[in-house]
Amino acid sequence: MNVAKIKLISFDLWETLISDDNQIERNKLRVKNLKLIFEKYNYHISKKKLLDSLVFISKTCTQNHNLGIDKPSIYRIKELLRYLNIDLNDQNFEMEILSVLDKSFLEFPPSIFPFTTKILDSLRKNYLLCLTSNTGITSPEYYKKYLDSIEILNKFNKLYLSNELLIAKPSSLIFKRILDDFKLKPKQVIHVGDNLFTDIFGAKKEGINTLYINKRKSVQSDLNIIPDYTLKDISGLINLFN
Repeated sequence: MNVAKIKLISFDLWETLISDDNQIERNKLRVKNLKLIFEKYNYHISKKKLLDSLVFISKTCTQNHNLGIDKPSIYRIKELLRYLNIDLNDQNFEMEILSVLDKSFLEFPPSIFPFTTKILDSLRKNYLLCLTSNTGITSPEYYKKYLDSIEILNKFNKLYLSNELLIAKPSSLIFKRILDDFKLKPKQVIHVGDNLFTDIFGAKKEGINTLYINKRKSVQSDLNIIPDYTLKDISGLINLFN
C-alpha cells in the first residue's frame, strides 16, 4: 500500500472506535421498560422471554450482515413481535417499543476508547474520514445522537450505517458506495476495522486497502484473509500516516 496515495480513511465503529461495555445493563433496562409497554397492551411476558427476544434479534442482525444486507429498525421490531408470537398490527405499539430500545441505548451507551477523539482530530487535518458501520436494532437517528454525545459525529465527512443503507459489510456494495460518493479509486481509500470477515474481506473485494485492528489476537486466524496492515488499536494510525 502506498500511504501517499490515501485520500480517505473509512472507520468501523464497534470495537474499533468504541467498546460496548454497557450491554448487560442496557438490556436489563430494555427488558424492564419493554415489560411495562407490553403490559400496557395486556401482554404479560416474562423478563427471560423478553431478553431472549433481544438476543434473537441481535443474532438475526449478525446473520443478515454476514449476507451483506440489513433492514430498517422498525422491521426488527416486527421480527421481535413475531418471535414473541404477538400479532398486533399497531404502528403506535411498534414505535413505542422502538423508542424504548433507542432511549436505552443512550442511557447505557457504549464507551469511546480514550484515544479515539485525538486520533480522529489528527487524521482529519489531512484526510477525508467516513464511518462505515454495521448496526443493531438501534435506529440511525439514535446512532447519530450517540455519536454527537461523544463528540465525534462532526469528525466524519459521511456516515454509512447499515440499517439506513440496507446494505451491510462485507457486501462490496457498501464500499462501492463510498468510492462513488467521494469519487475516489480503491487505492485512495483504506478501511480500518476489527473483523477480518466483515471489514477486511469486504473492503478487499472492492480493492480497497485494509487495516486490521487485531484486538482479539487473531481468534479468526483460520480465515485466509490477509490485511495490508495490522495494529492492536487505532492509536498506531498516527505513526502510519505521518
